[in-house]
Amino acid sequence: MKLITAAAFAAVTLMASQAQAASTYTYSNTEYCELAAQNTAGNLLQAYAKKLGFKPAHSTCVKLLNPMTAQLSQDAEAQIRAYSRGSARKLPASLIQQLKAMPEQERRAALVEIYG
Repeated sequence: MKLITAAAFAAVTLMASQAQAASTYTYSNTEYCELAAQNTAGNLLQAYAKKLGFKPAHSTCVKLLNPMTAQLSQDAEAQIRAYSRGSARKLPASLIQQLKAMPEQERRAALVEIYG
């Protein structure tokens, strides 16, 4: 009888602790983005977004997962826009990608060469 009572008490305690752990779990948009980057099933992402309260935008995920890359990309785009402003030349997408991959000094030299 004591063994059955102890087992029942342990089971109730375990269920209560699991329920408490589930209610105190913190959902984050960073974790959502990590799940999305791992190609997690769509229904799991929908459930996570529901628990989170919103679905983070793709651009938000890019910034969260690669903050340095996102900043460098924005800086590169701003630099390219500044040089191309007022020019009739439209650079091909492949060249823009190559420019973004360059270090800032090389990119500036290439833009000066292209736009004068």
